Amino acid sequence: MKISLILLIACALFGLLIELHIRQQFGVSFFTILTSMSPNTSTTSPMHSHVYKSVLGIFANYFVPSHINTGSSILQYSMPYALVIVVVWPITYVLGILGLSNMRDLHRIVGSVALTVALIGLVDGGIFSQPFLFGTLFLLIVYFSNDKIHFKHLINPVVIIGYILLLGIIIEVGGSNIDCHTLTVVNQTEEVDMTEFNVTDIEVNGDMTTYTLNCSTPDKELIQQIFSRFKGKSDLTFMSWDFYSYLDNPTMRMRRNHS
Repeated sequence: MKISLILLIACALFGLLIELHIRQQFGVSFFTILTSMSPNTSTTSPMHSHVYKSVLGIFANYFVPSHINTGSSILQYSMPYALVIVVVWPITYVLGILGLSNMRDLHRIVGSVALTVALIGLVDGGIFSQPFLFGTLFLLIVYFSNDKIHFKHLINPVVIIGYILLLGIIIEVGGSNIDCHTLTVVNQTEEVDMTEFNVTDIEVNGDMTTYTLNCSTPDKELIQQIFSRFKGKSDLTFMSWDFYSYLDNPTMRMRRNHS
């Protein structure tokens, strides 16, 4: 059970390193959302990673509707490192189930469900996804409880998950750009009408074009607009994010007004 937990968390952290490696290859900031346009539209970011999902996405494309993000387009950038999931995923599951086999029924049931949920989250969302966090939390509770139930057994699991959440907050909030959005487009083949995005600066460096967007469009909506504008006209894009755009409150509106 202990080895299964170590593999689970280590693989999730390695997914973050893969995200970093991809961005280093293109010379862009770690704090960006990658959108691959070819052959299918797929996204990945440090906060919601699809680098491992891209491995399974190659096969999923034959079974799921085209509008679902299988992450398959990310594989060309995450290879060969993302293939580690092919080995770690089944080993983690088998070792986890074996580790639960000698525990009481309640612990086995909770542990089996938690392990499954955590592994799903590892592939679809990564270390900061809700399935991974909740699944890992309950796995840790089962492990530290040592087949018993007591309040003190919650301390270590909560601390470990707390550190992961703290790392996520630092990346999410610390990596936010509240002044503008920076959009880096790789291998743009056609001109795109960017009028509505209030472009304040354009830099061209080889096959990379960087736009500075001074617009108040929320990130989710902006990403969808980028999809439609650059689909078939570029290979991929990297866009900075603004954490506060996901909130609708006076603080967010004040930040927009002063940006």
